[in-house]
Amino acid sequence: MKKFLYKTIIVCLLVLVLPFLLTLLFTRKENNTSLETMDFTIYYESNDNKENLTFDEYLMGVIAANMSAGYHMEALKAQAIIARTYALYNIALLTQEKPNKDTFTTSELGLSYISLDKLKDFWGEANYGEYFSKLENAVQGTQEEVILYDEDLILPVFFDTGSGYTRNASEAWGIAIPYLVSVASKQDVTSTNYLSIDEFEVPALIDLLGKYYSDLSLSEKEFFQVVQVASRDSAGYVTQINLGSLTVSGEEFAKVLGLSSNHFYLEEYEGKARIICNGAGHGIGLSQYGANAMAEEGSSCSDILKYYYSGTTITNLSE
Repeated sequence: MKKFLYKTIIVCLLVLVLPFLLTLLFTRKENNTSLETMDFTIYYESNDNKENLTFDEYLMGVIAANMSAGYHMEALKAQAIIARTYALYNIALLTQEKPNKDTFTTSELGLSYISLDKLKDFWGEANYGEYFSKLENAVQGTQEEVILYDEDLILPVFFDTGSGYTRNASEAWGIAIPYLVSVASKQDVTSTNYLSIDEFEVPALIDLLGKYYSDLSLSEKEFFQVVQVASRDSAGYVTQINLGSLTVSGEEFAKVLGLSSNHFYLEEYEGKARIICNGAGHGIGLSQYGANAMAEEGSSCSDILKYYYSGTTITNLSE
């Protein structure tokens, strides 16, 4: 997670400092560019096998790996547009670094992917036909559509379930990104992933933390006096936590303990350390559960995306 965070920050810095030459091709003002005119290849590597993918096949595999296929069609369409934008964003970044690069692995494009031939086992035979059709329709129904801010492709980060509000990138990453600002996502509180509680015996927790932090010095007697949340962002996510004389990020602490998010509270409960978590994921960008709730209430995929990515527009590359 920490490596992903650093990579994301670097990407965001590049976005703010360096204009993407390729993203200029994606604006309505400058060109009538279509994905059909772009010459690149995507392939998936597994067990020393290389599988070439059409862009639509890639998008379907990304949606399957990242969102429940049981979600509403408008939520799946929103995820399809996110996947397309995310891929083209990273292709633009990678080709800026290496102008002659025209072949990309699924791992290079930044999102989890599952091969289409594994979907029957992944979903189960009973759901396979319905779910596969839904993903096909989500991709076909959003052909060529991407998300832009100020005529540039955005970095459309997303997560599973929020805490009631999404986070400001400026607080989470230290970089102000105008389309990644906090918005209410109240429907998230109804998710089964909204609340999770973990309990640890204090000696076991000290031992676990000690495996990751070799210079850590904690005693069971003083544990709850010296292990304290040091700071939170405006959405309630822990940004720093004190572990005695050591201070670590809330995200790193959550990763070490296997917590569902870094929106957590630590308390003593019957002699144990109890950690109460809200939400699942980093909390920045689009809440997938919130997106599905909006879709169930009648919002379109465009409505959903514009809500979670403030100030953005949905553009068809062929228009």
